[in-house]
Amino acid sequence: AGTEDTIAKGIAAGRVLFGLGCLVAPRTVLGPTAARAEGQMIWMARAFGVRDIVLGTGTLLALGQAEATGAEGADEAATRWVELSAAADSLDIANAVVFHGELDRGGVAATLALAVPAAVGGWWAARTRRATA
Repeated sequence: AGTEDTIAKGIAAGRVLFGLGCLVAPRTVLGPTAARAEGQMIWMARAFGVRDIVLGTGTLLALGQAEATGAEGADEAATRWVELSAAADSLDIANAVVFHGELDRGGVAATLALAVPAAVGGWWAARTRRATA
């Protein structure tokens, strides 16, 4: 496994941890906004966490399968998971930019601080995986 897989695994593991945080401690993950959060906002944080757990776990499993078997189909599936995760991060960036008025400054900054490096790293890892396949 090359650097691209290490980066993809790191992003995926971080995604799983963030998702678990959203599930078990949504008020902590939401930060200062959480003091005003009602049931629906907490539920949305947990739903967001589920998304990240699924994307992260799927990516980790696919990368592990590709590494263990070396099969071309497994490698393609792993690359696709990395791409889908990067796409989710890219859409998070777009949402933060387009709908910035729905978030406070801290929310926009936090979203971009997490999503930009994950999107850039994810797209780089996917592109590098495709180039070396």
